[in-house]
Amino acid sequence: MLRDYDLNLLTVFDSVMKLGSVSKAADKLGMTSAAVSQNLSRLREQVGDPLFIRQGRGLQPTQYALNMHKHVAEGLSAIRFGLETDAGFDPATSKREFIIGGQGYFDLVVLPPLLQKISDIAPHITVNLKSYEDDHFTPSQVLSEREADLFLAALPISHPSIVTTQVAEEALVVVYAKNHPRLGSTLSFEQFFAEKHTALTSRRFGNYLFSSLVDQVLPARRVHYQSESMLNLMATASVTDLLCFTPKRLAICGRRNWVYRSNLCRLKSARFRLLCAGIKPNSKIKG
Repeated sequence: MLRDYDLNLLTVFDSVMKLGSVSKAADKLGMTSAAVSQNLSRLREQVGDPLFIRQGRGLQPTQYALNMHKHVAEGLSAIRFGLETDAGFDPATSKREFIIGGQGYFDLVVLPPLLQKISDIAPHITVNLKSYEDDHFTPSQVLSEREADLFLAALPISHPSIVTTQVAEEALVVVYAKNHPRLGSTLSFEQFFAEKHTALTSRRFGNYLFSSLVDQVLPARRVHYQSESMLNLMATASVTDLLCFTPKRLAICGRRNWVYRSNLCRLKSARFRLLCAGIKPNSKIKG
């Protein structure tokens, strides 16, 4: 029965699952490693499963632990949310951890300015960005199972229990190598479509992301390399004669290695929109 379980054991279990280490969990919880290990031993006895198997320097969760953690994480998140809601969320004193889901390149363009702003108004809050595929099922599943508080995406997430808000917008630019054999300091519309291209694939829409970001009919591109990673595409464009479309801020991060141009006047509708999705209040959804 529930009263037979010590909720403190579950918070320890949750931290070890997320960090993969007894010592890291101890640091986060303000406990000794011995105390964390003791709590895990008590929980193992209660559930009748080893929960973790030592692998190298880390811990590998058992299948039972993986299944159990889905429910534990959701329950602890609901408890924390309920306590902070009732008490009134105070960013100046809150020690809450916010988990943000999304693809890895958001680490470069979104998190640095966000963390700076958070440190000014909420110095004790921590942010954890988890990398997930932006496919048809993952965003709603991640949010419904409380694996993340928010999900960052470039395309809308269609689900009746998820609200999506645009939080930023910027120009898309063309990235190509500094020593490109045919392109110099300018790039025309015709030159753009005459060259070979890279393409970021969109699992959610079953096409190239570029096609989903423009609302005009364009000539077909000659795609010679496609990937699910924008960073891989830019790295490839920097050492080949391929072109790559990318958000301007992401291109600026690597401008020492490649050239970027944004003077495609007939592609004014090509914009990169940063969307933030979360579960609507009081919604209960299944992925």
